Amino acid sequence: MAIIFNKKLLALSLTVILASCSGGGGSSSDGEESSGDTGSGQGSGQDTGQGNTPISGNVGTSVMVGDVEVTELGFATLSSVDVTLPEALNNAREVYQMAHYIARTDGEGNKEDIDIPIRSYVATCATDTETPRMFVSTTLAEGTDTNDTTYGSVYELKYNPQTASFDQTGNATLLKQCYESHGIATSRDCSRVAVLCNTGYRAHENYDVQDDLVEKYGTTFMKMEDNLDKVEGTDKEKKYNDQIWLMEWDSKLLHETPDTYVVSKIHGGSHVGSEELIYVDSDSQGRSSYAFSASGRVFDGGGGSHYSAGLTVINRNDWSLNMSGSDNRGWDWACGNGHVVNIRAFYNPENESFGALCTSDWNNSIKSTHGQLGTIAIKMEWNDSFEGYFNHFVPSTSAMVSNGGGHTVVPIDDKTNLSVIVAPKYIEDADMERFLWDEVGVDPNGTGPFDEDCADYDATNCFFSYMGYNSWNSDSDKYPSISRQGLYSGDALDTSSLTRIGIAKVDGNGSISGQSFKWLVEDPDCQISDPQLVDLRNGRYLLGYAKFQCISDNLSYQRIYASRGSMRMLVPKAFYVMEIDANLNILEGPIQLPNHGWGGLDEPMYLGSGKVAWSYIKNPTFENYGGGQQNVWQAMIYHSKSAN
Repeated sequence: MAIIFNKKLLALSLTVILASCSGGGGSSSDGEESSGDTGSGQGSGQDTGQGNTPISGNVGTSVMVGDVEVTELGFATLSSVDVTLPEALNNAREVYQMAHYIARTDGEGNKEDIDIPIRSYVATCATDTETPRMFVSTTLAEGTDTNDTTYGSVYELKYNPQTASFDQTGNATLLKQCYESHGIATSRDCSRVAVLCNTGYRAHENYDVQDDLVEKYGTTFMKMEDNLDKVEGTDKEKKYNDQIWLMEWDSKLLHETPDTYVVSKIHGGSHVGSEELIYVDSDSQGRSSYAFSASGRVFDGGGGSHYSAGLTVINRNDWSLNMSGSDNRGWDWACGNGHVVNIRAFYNPENESFGALCTSDWNNSIKSTHGQLGTIAIKMEWNDSFEGYFNHFVPSTSAMVSNGGGHTVVPIDDKTNLSVIVAPKYIEDADMERFLWDEVGVDPNGTGPFDEDCADYDATNCFFSYMGYNSWNSDSDKYPSISRQGLYSGDALDTSSLTRIGIAKVDGNGSISGQSFKWLVEDPDCQISDPQLVDLRNGRYLLGYAKFQCISDNLSYQRIYASRGSMRMLVPKAFYVMEIDANLNILEGPIQLPNHGWGGLDEPMYLGSGKVAWSYIKNPTFENYGGGQQNVWQAMIYHSKSAN
């Protein structure tokens, strides 16, 4: 949540912060003055928007050193090499209707027009050695048509200390059992690699699998085939009943046959979620575990279907699930209210718990008082009886279209996680100040923080208290929220749909009670999205983000069911990076990457000693877009100079 300062404190804070930053500042590359929050983290609850981080006009410079492109960022360097995908196939296009934070792919008009890559996943291992490795899961296509056959794939890259970049090892496989491959995970020493494979209805009847964990241990919801009596004889079971397999190579090369387990039978129907896979070698109880998050659809007794998402935790010691009872791990259904638009799994090694950050298209507390709002909620593995703790709201529709959402959760310690979201502004500064004065009894001209006072007022924080007041007093317009622009289209982008990136400290349960979102990146002209946050493990965190369409573009506002102009909401104009600390102070940057970027739904991974690695297409920005299908990608490594 943003910060209310008096004018003297605001000026002093900005002077101190700007003096302490390097590698950033300046006006944006488009010439507009840009802004974002750089305050101290004290807050009124959400939406004052005072104190701003520039969308930097500084741009890194790149040179070629042999086959390696090296980009100097001042406080870091970025090395990049070309990588040929397995069997020189192109990556697959993204699936129709995939939800992003400010758009959906069906905004491109029809399936043939979709021209961005399906999400890829990376996992790193041996990060405590001089030659860490990265394994990549990417879905490949036999051709460039949307109806062409697609397969999952996995390949390995190895860090080369001499070039400070990756080498291809030749360890790779094409998974022809799978039409897509998703989340990937490795053991610390790289001896064990696992990937999630999406495959067809009852596919395990045609392939050898080690075990069907759903049939042995799953709940009724998870055993989708038990609920098909009303819909047999149609294509619904094939549309909604795809399976997810976990495929594991234990001390094997990738071309060898993996051990395969059926871990879901409720996948399919709507491709709005991603599938994360996490592996824990061993915890204090001796448990070796996999966990994955995925959206799903189940049928009711009348043949209707319902859509949500679950977190499945697998005991690797005996390949079992425990989805019910007092000691359950994970859940089969329900995170946030309504349909789940995005779900992101995470693991906190300090409290040895899995959880997920979910974005949904509805909420039962504020309902539609301010136009329909979806929830951003965190639900931990043991929260089987409710929908998690709400962190924020986003404008949404029942068609699972939202303007923003939760991106990821990064643990700090056993009691604290950082929750990263994209959302527009809801409350004008003056309205929040009046609310604090009149309802909470707090002087907004003081030095703050106010969130604990609001928690006493309404058990959460000032933003939820403000929105809750309006829900309880729906006939009053005393404390209005900002009118939202339509989520489908409009004559032009306006300030009500500008998005920004916020980070909040949430507790070990996922609750934001008494805390606030700090809006680290926002701009008065452009939408900001596609955040990335990675722990550098030296007291610093790499924060990346992207700038999309701007009001000053003077173009129609196209989000969904429109023309190819909606590509402007799917392909960024520019990518930026900066470094922050655990208290959300900006330490370095921001600075623009001249030639590189990442997929909006992807997540880079820590590679050891201040390094972060990922892979993506070449020429990823809107002006120089190289197309969404390429057979030569780039593998990138961010090297923070703070590690020296």
